[in-house]
Amino acid sequence: MISEILITGIAVGITYKFLKREATTLEKIEYNIEDEKIPKEFDNYKILQISDLHNKTFGKGNIKLIEEIDKINPDIIVITGDLVDGEKDNFKVALDLIDYISCKYKVVHVVGNHEQKSLNKKYKKEYKEYFRLLKDKDIIDLDNDKIKVNKGSSYINLYGVVVPLEYYPYFFSNYRNKNKALDKNFMDESLGKIDKNSYNILLAHNPFFFENYSNWGADLVLSGHVHGGIVRIPKIGGVLSPNREFFPKYDLGEYNLNGSKMILSKGLGGSKVVIRINCKPEIVQINLKSKK
Repeated sequence: MISEILITGIAVGITYKFLKREATTLEKIEYNIEDEKIPKEFDNYKILQISDLHNKTFGKGNIKLIEEIDKINPDIIVITGDLVDGEKDNFKVALDLIDYISCKYKVVHVVGNHEQKSLNKKYKKEYKEYFRLLKDKDIIDLDNDKIKVNKGSSYINLYGVVVPLEYYPYFFSNYRNKNKALDKNFMDESLGKIDKNSYNILLAHNPFFFENYSNWGADLVLSGHVHGGIVRIPKIGGVLSPNREFFPKYDLGEYNLNGSKMILSKGLGGSKVVIRINCKPEIVQINLKSKK
């Protein structure tokens, strides 16, 4: 009996250490994106994508994350939502990280469902203060908006779309909206007509509307939200989805649709489910390549 308890305890301890290491070992994933619309001046332009931090830290003061960012030395950093966790009132982690990276790099931000959800929860007052402080930081918040990113005499367009919270199903709210489709005019109404003569990058936390983004004309979509499926099975993919379904259509990596590409990051942290199996946290480096 004692030996069985001992063996069980050892097995639990080993499993815990494995899961902890899996959830705290940071990866850098790199993609090369080629397109004839990318200006020559943007050849080898480095974009660093941060997604779904959920207040998580990698070392004291997020030093491990900061060191990896500095190794890449990106031309721009894009944050694709859920920097904070809507279930908690701690936003110091997010603000401290933004303080550091915005002093060294151009930073562009779009909210995810957790930032939206926080404004409807018990921490509404605290998160209103968070958004007020965020506006004081040296970052660009794209709330259904766009900017031109200039380099030399050329530019690319960077858009940010906010998909309303009603399109994020939860067990106890919005679950009937699990298969709710975006209106075909949603993108035009949110961002206006796209500039088809230029290269257009869209930041969109929710990847499940890739078809809408593609039909609108996005050349490259950067997204998150799915956490890589949380548990990944080799040759099959991610098992779990925030949409409360198994084996989501979009979970991780590069997708192509009608000339549009989407890079889907598995992100850095987690909310209610914080474990990761075969799904290490990641930051994403995107290298633009001009085909001109």
